[in-house]
Amino acid sequence: MSRIFRIATRRSKMAMVQTTAIIAALQKVAPEHSYEVYEVVADGDYDKFQGDLKRLGIAGGGKGAFVKALEIALLENRADMAMHSMKDVPGEVDLPQGLVIPAMMERQDVRDAVVCRAGESLATLPPGARIGSSSVRRAAQMRRAFPQFEIVPLRGNADTRVAKVDSGEVDAAILSYAGLGRIGLQHRVTDVLEPDLMLPAVGQGAVGIECRADDAEALRVLKLINHPDTFACVNTERTMLKLLQGSCHTPIAGVARCVGDEILFEALVSSLDGSEILHSNAQMPYAEGEKLGAAVARDLLAKGANRLLNEATKEDE
Repeated sequence: MSRIFRIATRRSKMAMVQTTAIIAALQKVAPEHSYEVYEVVADGDYDKFQGDLKRLGIAGGGKGAFVKALEIALLENRADMAMHSMKDVPGEVDLPQGLVIPAMMERQDVRDAVVCRAGESLATLPPGARIGSSSVRRAAQMRRAFPQFEIVPLRGNADTRVAKVDSGEVDAAILSYAGLGRIGLQHRVTDVLEPDLMLPAVGQGAVGIECRADDAEALRVLKLINHPDTFACVNTERTMLKLLQGSCHTPIAGVARCVGDEILFEALVSSLDGSEILHSNAQMPYAEGEKLGAAVARDLLAKGANRLLNEATKEDE
């Protein structure tokens, strides 16, 4: 029997592009169904929700606010699926009771990128130039790699941050290379930061789709568009993140890669100023991704990750 699947998403340009890609993929593998975009606004959803947010693992605020708003739409049956940029899905807690992420689209470029004004690049910016970033992970690694620059907070969606570069509010901005490409701004990239200089965020470049655990047909069609390597690598990274109790307020980075029948995983924990960085890397068979993520987390903890994470959390407060 055919259904209309409503896919919850943010209203941003990037979110819409990603949701449209999901719909196109679903239409190819399950054309018997119809698919609609369901736009969600985070503000106020917590107050209107009638369930127990704490019991469901939903607590408002912070970078995960939009993720939680989409999850509430699922729990209230206003939507059947939800699109997430996996780097934004909180890693320190389990998904809300009754929800699962059974599929991830093929991962795009994991690297970070720099946007400067026309004719400029990191190499031409003078000492003291203001580099904007919305991420403590990026800020910490930039401070270590480019101590001559001033790293400052920069908020807003990707096109807003690029506009702040053009207006002179900052001299450059650090953003996701894949994200810039999704909204047609790849031509604005002046520098691409390789992982040995700027290790990416957990889940960066990957898009996941969440649904209710008891929706058999949604689970079936979503698994048809799942990219197994992306799914294995991102879950490896998220296992590490959960064991470290990492969030958007903690300077944690990590990226896993599938090479043959193994997964290679590199991760780090940093002080906020970038003066101290703890590295870990390991590899295990493809089927042991969660075990690999746990091993890297334990190695980082043994090297003192808790101390850096606690200091970062206190400073953020």
